[in-house]
Amino acid sequence: MLVKTALQVLEGDAVSGSVRVLYSSGQPVHGTLVVSVSLASATHETAPPSIPAQTKEIYGSTQFFFSKDLLQTLYSSPGIGSVLVAACVTDSSTGLKVNQTAEVQVQKNRFLLEFHDFPSSLKPSLYFSSTLSIRSYNSGPLSSEDLINPAVIEVVQETTTMNNEATTLTLPVPEDGKVHVKFRLKDKVLMLFIRAKFQSSEETLRVSSHYSSPTGSYIQVSANTSAAQIGVPLQLEVESSFQPSNLHYVVSSRGQVVAAGTGDSSSFSLMPTLSWSPEACVTVYCVHPDGELISDTVHVATDQPNPVSLKWSSETAHPGEQVSLTVTAAEPRFQLGVMVMGTHRDTPRADLSVRVKQNCKIKMLTNAVLQQHQQPDVPVDGHALTIETSWRHWMDDTESLLWIDSPVSENTWTSEKLSVPDGFTALRAVALVMSDNLGLGFTPAPQQLMVTKDFSLSLNVPSRLVRGEEIVLEVHVINHLERDLEVILLLAQSETFEFVLANSADMSVVNAQKLTLGSHLSAVASFPIRLVALGMVDITVDAVSAEASDSLVWRVLVQPGGVERSFSKTLFLELPPLNHNISRSLSFSTPPHVVPGSQRTHVALVGDILALSISHLDSLVEMPLVGGDQNMILFAPSIYVLLYLDKSTQDNQELRSLAVGYMKEGYQRQVSYQREDGSFSPFGDSDSSGSTWFTAFVLRCFHQAQAYMRVNQSVLFRAVTWLLKHQGPLGEFSEKGRLIHTEMQAGLDDAPVALTAYVLMALLEDESYVVRYAGNISLAQKYLEDKVTGGGLSNYSMCLAAYALALANSPVASAALNELRRRADLIDGVMMWSSSAGPPSPDWPPRSAQVEMTSYVLLALFRRGNVVEGIELMKWLSEQRNRLGSYGTTQDTIVALQALAYYAAFSGAKAIDLGLSVSTPTSPVVSQLHINSTNFLAFQSQEIDADKDVALNIYMEGRGFAILQLNVFYNLDSGAFSQHATEKEAFSLDVAVAEEADHNHMLLSICTRLKDSQALRQTGMVIVEAGMLSGFRLPPGAAAPEGLIRKVENQEEKVTLYLDSVNKSEMCIGLPLHRYHKVARVQAAVVQVYDYYEPTRRATRVYNSDILATSNSCFFCGLDCARCLPGMSVVISSSHSVCSATCCVFYTVLAAAAFFIVA
Repeated sequence: MLVKTALQVLEGDAVSGSVRVLYSSGQPVHGTLVVSVSLASATHETAPPSIPAQTKEIYGSTQFFFSKDLLQTLYSSPGIGSVLVAACVTDSSTGLKVNQTAEVQVQKNRFLLEFHDFPSSLKPSLYFSSTLSIRSYNSGPLSSEDLINPAVIEVVQETTTMNNEATTLTLPVPEDGKVHVKFRLKDKVLMLFIRAKFQSSEETLRVSSHYSSPTGSYIQVSANTSAAQIGVPLQLEVESSFQPSNLHYVVSSRGQVVAAGTGDSSSFSLMPTLSWSPEACVTVYCVHPDGELISDTVHVATDQPNPVSLKWSSETAHPGEQVSLTVTAAEPRFQLGVMVMGTHRDTPRADLSVRVKQNCKIKMLTNAVLQQHQQPDVPVDGHALTIETSWRHWMDDTESLLWIDSPVSENTWTSEKLSVPDGFTALRAVALVMSDNLGLGFTPAPQQLMVTKDFSLSLNVPSRLVRGEEIVLEVHVINHLERDLEVILLLAQSETFEFVLANSADMSVVNAQKLTLGSHLSAVASFPIRLVALGMVDITVDAVSAEASDSLVWRVLVQPGGVERSFSKTLFLELPPLNHNISRSLSFSTPPHVVPGSQRTHVALVGDILALSISHLDSLVEMPLVGGDQNMILFAPSIYVLLYLDKSTQDNQELRSLAVGYMKEGYQRQVSYQREDGSFSPFGDSDSSGSTWFTAFVLRCFHQAQAYMRVNQSVLFRAVTWLLKHQGPLGEFSEKGRLIHTEMQAGLDDAPVALTAYVLMALLEDESYVVRYAGNISLAQKYLEDKVTGGGLSNYSMCLAAYALALANSPVASAALNELRRRADLIDGVMMWSSSAGPPSPDWPPRSAQVEMTSYVLLALFRRGNVVEGIELMKWLSEQRNRLGSYGTTQDTIVALQALAYYAAFSGAKAIDLGLSVSTPTSPVVSQLHINSTNFLAFQSQEIDADKDVALNIYMEGRGFAILQLNVFYNLDSGAFSQHATEKEAFSLDVAVAEEADHNHMLLSICTRLKDSQALRQTGMVIVEAGMLSGFRLPPGAAAPEGLIRKVENQEEKVTLYLDSVNKSEMCIGLPLHRYHKVARVQAAVVQVYDYYEPTRRATRVYNSDILATSNSCFFCGLDCARCLPGMSVVISSSHSVCSATCCVFYTVLAAAAFFIVA
């Protein structure tokens, strides 16, 4: 928000200004503005005076005005120095408030008078000089009428004779307002009183004689310039009240004596050097015949030894315009620093000094009579940095935007193009240079670029829409000028959308409108369009006035609608030792009810077991990620990539650096989820307790990461201490917090076998723990061995126990593996096991529990040395990955990648040399790909043109193996989804919509429960994803975590709710939705509920608005679409200039051309 008002007002004048408030996207805020004016500092014992606040509607920008009569109460307050203008805007749609204040200095006089550069002590019989600065109360220059009036200086010199007659000087006022005052002092002057008058304003100055010479002798030094140049002689003149014999001088700068000598006359010259910079004190002294040492000092500023020139490419610019900066230094080869700041002030305050004189303190050792001078109580900062002294006031009320640090080889440097940001009235830039010979140089004052704008342009469009929907494009224009403004808007035509009103018989121009806006007011033009093409659509709006123009391009993703679905099929293609070629086929049958145009097909090929996953290392899991879990999917897979690189002896430094970077980033975030007691939980301190399972998960991964990065041992020690503190007497580990992993729940075995095995794996990852915590480990191992031999374990628990016991080198590990072999169902020659989610199935995607169990068995076999037996399991795991190279969840992805990493290290991928050809029945060659030892890790992908069924023939020759993946993306028509539960769904899900009469608000009700047919009593963490109807959103803060809802993620296209668990009792959630955009013929949105760690356990429904689904754009445009009717009329009156008339004619031609040209 920007509050723009005058920096100063004259006491008794009105206070006016404007308020502009926009969203970060540039959209104007529609709401209520409350503006008040109050004293800046209230020192009254009673309540400070107040005046009524003003309340008005605002749409992006508006003006305010407080008359002088309203402000009289404030102006009559004693000691008033400034007032505060406070503006508060309340967003009408969200209720959110934004506040901003602006301080206005209240000046009692029309002119400000101030004395400068006067001596602190008087020198009788010599001269007194000073500069009187006169400026307007608002820091503006004096007008020609003002300069007609002289400055009247009244001088009274108090002496010992008490003859204090006043002397009057009448002096002309120059254009810069600086009047130089100089007169001779009387011999016996003790006090000087000066009164300066200019029209109705006046200022006084009183100077005392702080030093009196016993002999009545004084000298006075003056320089021929106020700013000396290095290497150019400086002429000094010495006036005296007696005839000195010899004059001596000392030059000091920054606390050091830099020059000294003796002059042979009352006029002599000195040569300024680099050591004088930035300011020197020249002290001249002599010894009176009576033995008194008499002196005077003059301050001499010097030009920079390393002058710096900084210029903008233009003096003014519009927001969004490209500008540049040019810096010129005195010598080449320098280090440059440039800072760019934004300010809401048009000009910096002119009353601020940019130089502070240093205190000249010289200590003398002499046998002469040296009188102590009494110094006035004037604060002097002798240690102020010159840069700070020069810049500090210019940097008030600024916001740092950009810092550039660059070495420069030439004398001149020019920046790249910089885009002028919106929201500022000016940009200020300062520069520093450092060179070898000349040292530090800087710009003495920031260089300013004025940011001007006749009007603002914004477009109210959502980032996503659905094909076939109609939206009323609202183009908002805000006039920033102090006068009325006419703006013509042109909406560029495109094949990607249609104008809804284009077929109206009386419409000749449908893409242009003219707006007339008052000063600092806003208006809106409406264009109803219908989206007809898929993909990214550019909506371009041009706005032109008689003196300015602007344009805006907004990109909208147009989706096909319906429910998104995908299919991945992966083949592990292996050439037998004696065969040099093979042929395989791969197909996909398009299901019914696919939305036309939504299907996309890709083929991907890699030559390494892990390559599919490595190519998506930063985005392995597509589903929503929970707090600490999100970090682990970034952290843990990188460990196994590094393990693979080490075991396979690959020198891939780029991949290694990438993996270490992800690992360090994940580690730094993960430690923030450690609680004070040392435990970890998915939501950190917001959870009521630490989680045994999650603590073991983090501990295990941190141990594995120690080979590649530094891990804080205190973090590990606190975590393992907390875990062991909760070990049971039999060696078991029970969950002390929330167990979000459904399959890990103790209820499946009536005992925490899986969790105990999981904790034991974490403890066995560090060899030092085997000795340090031998008792705890032995007890847990004994517990698992008893449970395995005792029977009755679920398949999931048996798989985890087999790997944990294999890590412990327990002989019972063989018994566990034998039991798993006995229980396995062979599907296509691969062992599979049933879980709580159901029996094993060859369908894709596989259940997450099935992936986890297979991975743990594969790890146990590898640990036991049964590498060959695990090959079929390894191939099956390789073929179950999705398009991102991962599986359904974080847990199955992490454990599966660990297992695959061991096998990938010994796969011999570097010996691959394969050629692969893909064809279809209608195309002999769709794709030809080649894999060898240089690109086997590369992810090669190609899109296939296939709108319906996919049938691929794959021919491969050479040596080695490859992994080929077919990925198909499509949308199913929402009509195919019944509102009633199907047999395959694990949840009962009911979705209902209650619309309010204004159709701006609706309540989305979602009720769900676990179906009675499920073997579980309750799930672990469950995700509810509620897609938003186009134009609607959940207002910020409308749904807060409470009860079973652990977290709420509010995005434009959907709202994601994280639930602790769902049981067989129904729970309902209400989401109050608000309409932000005018969308008609709205397509249905999707609501899904699924188990976080078993996504195949899910249910899906769709919902819609009965009214908006069938209404067209005229629903928002009034009767006969009157408020959205296009067209334009250009009126050229006789008062317009020729230039303005020409512009209007040009705009008419431009509008006509835009109507006939299709982008």
